[in-house]
Amino acid sequence: MKMVTVMGALAMCVALAGGAGGTAHADPIRAAGLPQTGDQMSYVQRGDSVAVYRFGERLADVEVRSAAHPGGRAKLVLRVKAHKTFAFRAGQFLWADAEGDHDASDPVRKFRVKGGDTETVSIRFAGVRNGNVVWAPRRENSVGVWQVEGSAAKGLGHLLSPSYVQKDARVSVYRSGRVVGRVKAQSAVHEKGWGTVRLDIEAVKKFSVRPAAFGWTDRAGVRHVPVGAKKITLKPGARQTVHLRYSEVGAGQLAWSPRRGLTAGAWGVG
Repeated sequence: MKMVTVMGALAMCVALAGGAGGTAHADPIRAAGLPQTGDQMSYVQRGDSVAVYRFGERLADVEVRSAAHPGGRAKLVLRVKAHKTFAFRAGQFLWADAEGDHDASDPVRKFRVKGGDTETVSIRFAGVRNGNVVWAPRRENSVGVWQVEGSAAKGLGHLLSPSYVQKDARVSVYRSGRVVGRVKAQSAVHEKGWGTVRLDIEAVKKFSVRPAAFGWTDRAGVRHVPVGAKKITLKPGARQTVHLRYSEVGAGQLAWSPRRGLTAGAWGVG
């Protein structure tokens, strides 16, 4: 049987010391949850600003300040506050109006803001009208949206799908910039091909989780989904511990993918 969890520094030292003189035997440590393995970027829009996270730490704040477009020639002005060095390309932003989607005039242009600095940058568009500006680092997932009228831009974060920020073993789920739920991958056990994952789920608002979105990928690259699990819906303030069962699994990685092209959380399974 193999159990994987995060161990504190003290516990790790004890385990190593025990191994120096032979094989150490200890009870599984269940306190902190599975170790985070994903380094995916996370984005949460609040009003006119989008907060960018990595490893649960705030990386940058990107705010749309204005979007003037006289004669169809637009200048999208962004204020970027970098907590750590942050870079992005102009082509991640789209301008959508009644005529369709418009790419930036110089989509490959790269902006880089050093950690601790705040800079104002501009992205140019041509042939645009009043509409929406969309930030989509990956085209299948929009992370920010603003309504443009004249030179003014207003955040429309409530139109976005939920966003997810992972820190260690826990993933916080945001809707309209507020936490609606939390999911913690507490432990994973596998023996003779059968695996069990324990999830601790907390609902701040009404919150649903699809177990099929939690894929266990083994070291051969084969993704396995839970056996016979059904959708879980919790009322506000409720908590629930769920055990997901998998067949034909071994060491690898557990990943939560609520929708195509998005990894909300990733954890190692030894």
